[in-house]
Amino acid sequence: MVLLFFCIQNGNENMFLIHKCENEQAEVYGDFLNFPESHMDIWDKFYKKQYKVDFDYYPRGRGGYNTKEDCYYIYHDKCINELAEILKYYKDTHYKICTDYHYQCHHCNKQYYF
Repeated sequence: MVLLFFCIQNGNENMFLIHKCENEQAEVYGDFLNFPESHMDIWDKFYKKQYKVDFDYYPRGRGGYNTKEDCYYIYHDKCINELAEILKYYKDTHYKICTDYHYQCHHCNKQYYF
């Protein structure tokens, strides 16, 4: 299963907004299978009106599958300390957890403008 997610901070609580699909519906990107829509597309469709910020305001991440390594990669913003909600989708698989500058939220991105 591949997915993308946003982590909405509500006080001391984190709420994950997760969009997922089976590998058969994933998009091929080099050696990876990825969720077929971008964070921006998903955010604009489902959340922008509710949260009134752009897609890159909150921490976010992605779970992709490397076909050559037979391994899932979970990329995430370094602001996300707890990934248990995401890792439950990968409990019986081989996976690696990586932070990635591509998924920087407004706190981490020094060039972020409101």
